[in-house]
Amino acid sequence: MKTNRIASVFLVAAIAGSGLAIQSSAMAQTENVAGQAQVIVTVNANQSKSPAALQQSDITVKVKGRPAAVESVTPINDANEPTQLVFMFDESARSYLALQIPDLKKFIMALPPSTEVAVAYMNNGVAVMAQKMTADHKKAADSLRLTNGIPGITGSPYFCLSDLAKHWPSQEKARRVVFMVTNGEDPYYRSRDLQDPYLAAAIQDSQKANLLVYSIYFRNTFGGGSTSFSTLMGQSYLQRLANETGGQFYSMAMSSPVSFEPFLKQFKQSLQRQYLLTFAASNTGRQTVQVQSKVSGLKLTAPKAIYVEKNS
Repeated sequence: MKTNRIASVFLVAAIAGSGLAIQSSAMAQTENVAGQAQVIVTVNANQSKSPAALQQSDITVKVKGRPAAVESVTPINDANEPTQLVFMFDESARSYLALQIPDLKKFIMALPPSTEVAVAYMNNGVAVMAQKMTADHKKAADSLRLTNGIPGITGSPYFCLSDLAKHWPSQEKARRVVFMVTNGEDPYYRSRDLQDPYLAAAIQDSQKANLLVYSIYFRNTFGGGSTSFSTLMGQSYLQRLANETGGQFYSMAMSSPVSFEPFLKQFKQSLQRQYLLTFAASNTGRQTVQVQSKVSGLKLTAPKAIYVEKNS
């Protein structure tokens, strides 16, 4: 599989990632207040073996370019950690997406009981819920359906992500994860560069809502990779989205994947290799964050920015 190889031409690789586990009591992460902040860090490791446990001394953090004290690194126990996962599908995706539904259903059915699932479809710039957040995995799996494939019906996938971030379907404390299936192209921004303001807005909205955004490239009936350049731009946008929010982007070169199964396996491993990182953050508002590993060969992924509120 040639994962992410094409999109990386346009992007500087961010802190790479995939991760190990959090205990339920550790997940206060959605409330960053002045003095202390938290992000989820994912550990990248060889797929053939599990990485060694991440230690506090293994990490350096910079906030707005200045070193910040690392206060704790807590493994996330994927089997017990409250998690909210939204699968969001491009409504313009080509009809052969139906071939992936069995693997998606299998994945959802195998999720731990602590994971709630919602299913949404991108429609006219909005994330339309086909299934609200539920712990009933069969109910969520059964809500998967064939996309209608109407050209242009999605609007911009980044409008839809912003809408989801602003109207997250639960107020409960949990690890928040999005898995998008789309070609990543934005029909509302046709310039031949990476300065899409709607992508930038979706990134900031996702960071503010503490969303880890994962995506997989899949062609649709609007543009849909009709040219190699449009495919390249769509994939580059999705790669940037993953880099900035602490998620991952999956692709099979310039084509839709024959099977989602290997990518869903990587997605599962990523969720199992995560940690809750707590560090000092004295200022309020949007803060850029740099998380790096001191260990040779160990790569980490984390959101590139956080939002810090005033102490109440």
